[in-house]
Amino acid sequence: MIATCFRFSQQLLKKMKIARRPFRLIILSLMLLASLYQSVERVSIPLVTLFLHIGYLAFLWAPPRWLQPTRRHVAVVALLWAATALSSVAFDESYLIFFLGYFLIGHIALRFSGSLRTGLAAAVMAANAANWQIGGQLVPNEILTYTLVHFVTYILLISTHQRWESKQAQQRYIRELSQMHAQLESAHQDLQQMHRDLEEATVRSLRFAVLEERTRIARDIHDSIGHGLTSVIVQLQALPYMIKANESEADQTMAAVLDVARNCLTEVRSVVHQMGRDDAGLGLIALKSLIRTVKEQSRLDIRFVTEGTITQWQPEIAEALYRILQEALTNIIRHANASEIEVSITESERELVMTAADNGPFRSESPPQPGFGMMNMMARCERIGGSFELRSQQPHGLRMTIRIPLVNPLQEGEKIER
Repeated sequence: MIATCFRFSQQLLKKMKIARRPFRLIILSLMLLASLYQSVERVSIPLVTLFLHIGYLAFLWAPPRWLQPTRRHVAVVALLWAATALSSVAFDESYLIFFLGYFLIGHIALRFSGSLRTGLAAAVMAANAANWQIGGQLVPNEILTYTLVHFVTYILLISTHQRWESKQAQQRYIRELSQMHAQLESAHQDLQQMHRDLEEATVRSLRFAVLEERTRIARDIHDSIGHGLTSVIVQLQALPYMIKANESEADQTMAAVLDVARNCLTEVRSVVHQMGRDDAGLGLIALKSLIRTVKEQSRLDIRFVTEGTITQWQPEIAEALYRILQEALTNIIRHANASEIEVSITESERELVMTAADNGPFRSESPPQPGFGMMNMMARCERIGGSFELRSQQPHGLRMTIRIPLVNPLQEGEKIER
């Protein structure tokens, strides 16, 4: 009967969408008032029964913090049972301890846990049976039946409460997973945006490297060719006077002017050749600029070597090589404890190979465990169809090798001899 009422209250609670604890307390309070009404008509001293039911009502509605610590909670349960047992014996009413015992057992099942809950429930049921036996109110079969009813009620309440806790935990777990999923989705979007920003920054850095190299060439033109042309102009302006004064000296001056002019022409051809080579290898310029910047900042001895022929690289290849070399140099500076670094670029008809070797103290045959930076370098290689290898070298240090296939070069025309 109690279990049926409890299930009915659960269903009603679910339909009405009311908070579980206040609604449950209202139902139990109404049941206590009904018990009080029946007891007042049957008991010879209704005032005692009234105080007893008021005590149960206060116990039901007491805030959880009032029943802390646990020993106070246990003491209140024991006090209520003792008052119920004394009233039952004094007024010869087995009905009181049977009905009010439901509340104590239900409270124990729902508010306690573990071995304490089991021990309290067993103690209350055993004390009820002993009370009925000592008072002579019930025959043994009735005592066994009432005790069994209390026990079944206790088991039903525990199972119901555990299912409810399991459902609550599952819902809480689902909410946490949903929140985590939302956070991961937001982080994924942020990473995508950061990746786009990084790609844009890479393109800007490559353009800046090209502009920086062109500025250097312009400065070289101004310093070398400009100086030579100025010298030619000055000597040519003085040449008519020198011819009148001393023809032999004028001949020497003319020869010197011709030498300066030839040197200027050589410088112009060299600069034009360099600019043409830069147009065919903008990615190479970016790598040179990066190495020069790192060398100035770190004071390391960094050598850059190219072998074979260098063609114009695809933008994604140039970007990948720049970022990989940038990460590799950063890792060497942070972790390798090296003093020398050698970077080489080798290009064949179908493959581009970039290596970066250091003379750090690393001597293990197996390479170090990949970290976040190394994983990024590997991912960049795989994205453009390349391969990444990191191994130790003799006598010490590490060597990184990047191999990128050149299946569809952007230009197959003019190549530059390195």
